[in-house]
Amino acid sequence: MRILFITSPFEDYLQDQLLIGLRTLLGNNLIDYPKKDIVYTNCEKKKGDLYGCGFTIWKSLPNIEIERKNILGRIRKKEFDIIIFSSIWRQKVLFKKILSKNIFLNKTRLIFVDGEDHTKVYKTALPFGKYFKREQSSSLLSPFVRKINFSIPSNKIRNYQPEKTKPFAMHNQCDEAYKLTDVKNNCQKSYAFIDESLYYNDIAQSEFAITMKKGGWDCMRHYEIAANLTIPCFYHLSKKPKNCAPHDLIDMHNVISFNSAIELEKKIALIKKDGLYDSIIANVNRWVNNNSCEELAKKLIL
Repeated sequence: MRILFITSPFEDYLQDQLLIGLRTLLGNNLIDYPKKDIVYTNCEKKKGDLYGCGFTIWKSLPNIEIERKNILGRIRKKEFDIIIFSSIWRQKVLFKKILSKNIFLNKTRLIFVDGEDHTKVYKTALPFGKYFKREQSSSLLSPFVRKINFSIPSNKIRNYQPEKTKPFAMHNQCDEAYKLTDVKNNCQKSYAFIDESLYYNDIAQSEFAITMKKGGWDCMRHYEIAANLTIPCFYHLSKKPKNCAPHDLIDMHNVISFNSAIELEKKIALIKKDGLYDSIIANVNRWVNNNSCEELAKKLIL
C-alpha cells in the first residue's frame, strides 16, 4: 500500500501523530508532502521553540529517503492507493485545485482528517471520501463523519510502573482542584518542566494527575498521563459530548471524572479504601495502548 499524506508546515497534534503512526507501519510507502520537517530528528529547530516545548511528538522520526517530486503527475498515474488530507480546513485550497483538474481517479481512496477544535465540518469534502472529525457535538456524528482522537507514540508508553512517591503530578491548570490541600502543596499552574523526561518522570511518580478541556476536549495531557501509568483526574469529563474525543474513558474504570474538588477527594478516598488503584492502572494501560499512534493509523486506513 502506498499512501500520499498531505501535510501542513506547523505543529498539528492529530496530523503529526497520524504521520508517526503511518510511517511506523508503512516505512517509505508513506509519502509526506510537503516534507513535515518538525517531526524528524534532524529538524534544525530546537525542541524548546516548538509548541509545548516539542514534548512527545516532534523531532521523533528518523529521516529516511522519500521521493516527493512530481506529486500531481504521480496522482494521475494512479501511484497512490490512498490520499490523506491530514488537516482539510488548512488544505481545502489544494483539494479544490486538484478537484478542478479532475485528477482523482476511481481507484484512489480519499481520506479527510479534521482535527480543529470547532465542531464545523468542511462539507465540500464529504462526497469524496471518509471524513474523520475529532471535536464533535452530540448530534454531529453521521454515516459521513467518523470519530477520531489524539494518540501517543507507542515508544512513549511505559512498560513498568515506578514507585509512586507523591499524590499529584506537579503540572495542573484546573482552579477547582487547588481547593485540595495536596494539590495546593504539590502543583503549579505554569509549565513546570522544559525537559520531556523530567515531565514524564514527575507524572510517573505521582498517583494521580489532573487534566481538563483545553482548546478542545481532546488534549495530549490525557494521553501523557496514561502513558506514564498514572490515573488521570479529568475535570468536567461528564460534560463532554458523547461523540467528541477522547473516547472510551469511563469513570472509576480508567479515569476519575470530577466536577468539584469534594467529588475528587471522595473518589480518591474510595479507591484507596477498596484497593482499586492497581486495577484502574491496568485499565489505564489498556486504554492508552489502544490509543497509540500506530493503532490510530490502522483505524484510519482500514
